[in-house]
Amino acid sequence: GFMQAVADMKTDEKGLIKSIHGGGGKGTAHLDDPSDPTQVRAAVEKVLVEMNRSDGIYFEQKVNTKGDGRFYQLELEVDGTECAQGGRFVWFNSRLQKVVEIGLSDDLVSMFMPADLYQKSRVWASDIAKMGGNNTRATMEGLVFQNEKGEYELQFIECNRRPQVENEALALLQQDAEGNRRYTFAELMMRAKGTPAPVFDPSTSCKVVLHARWLHGNPDSDGNIAYQAGNIFGMTGPRLDFIPAELMAPGEISFTSDPQLGKAVLTANSWEEMCDRAAVYFKLRKPTVIGSSSTYAQTMYNLFTSPEFRAGKTASNETFKKLEIPAHPSRGIANILQDQVAPILVKGYRAGEGIDAERYPTQNVCSAVLD
Repeated sequence: GFMQAVADMKTDEKGLIKSIHGGGGKGTAHLDDPSDPTQVRAAVEKVLVEMNRSDGIYFEQKVNTKGDGRFYQLELEVDGTECAQGGRFVWFNSRLQKVVEIGLSDDLVSMFMPADLYQKSRVWASDIAKMGGNNTRATMEGLVFQNEKGEYELQFIECNRRPQVENEALALLQQDAEGNRRYTFAELMMRAKGTPAPVFDPSTSCKVVLHARWLHGNPDSDGNIAYQAGNIFGMTGPRLDFIPAELMAPGEISFTSDPQLGKAVLTANSWEEMCDRAAVYFKLRKPTVIGSSSTYAQTMYNLFTSPEFRAGKTASNETFKKLEIPAHPSRGIANILQDQVAPILVKGYRAGEGIDAERYPTQNVCSAVLD
């Protein structure tokens, strides 16, 4: 039935097959030619297998297919029908899994789109919320790009009637009259109850908020990330005062549910300061992983020190495209103990010279004493 619905659109425009129940790249499949039944079947089956349910599947047409294909993803939050201050920009990998989300105050958004288009997008977001009768803290997602004529456009792609995981990248840009930060999930409940949205002012402590996701894998220049196995035991590194929130879930890394390990939230007063602080963070703090090493932290360091990214020229869909990708992970004390010292302790320099498997005193020790 759904394949027939795609065929009835009679289009060959590139797009995505998506599930409304998906997220984090899960429940999304590229569809380069909707007129090809084989491609449609493969895309639909991929989404069905990942989501294990058949409801809520839809087709989303890609934008900027006639231009250079580059775009920036903008997220706006509406509190009821009021558009919140600031815009959040997103960078992701080839599977459309979000890697970096950065919230910018209204006066800094022009780094990625014309100021007048940004103000129009805020009005459009509020209009959509009003027409939809929104009574929650919703997220409007749109793509900003230059068409084949070089003109900037914005096209909304979806509205999530729930806060995003990365909500703090906008929440920390606002404060109430007493200087308290905004708590997105609290406001969500208040809107659902019918309480009008309060008046928030721009934050006086920061103008840029980075929400970075921790993954354990090896990115390549095509945006693919080869995830690595291991067990997470926490974080290592010095405390950094510009990190208001950090989360790292301990336990075995999952490949079937979500390879995301945790997050870090970083505040700054300018784009350049945010890049500098992000570079310091990814250099000094890392997950404690027992298992395979990864190049993810090194790649993120390279991203935030990249001249192109610092100049705001790296599009959302080319996060790793122009970066120097590390050839291999760096090695620390834990790697040396695990890979070099532990095998010698267990097996010895030569076979049979390792730790005796028996409880002390072993037969070897007893016989040596008797002798």
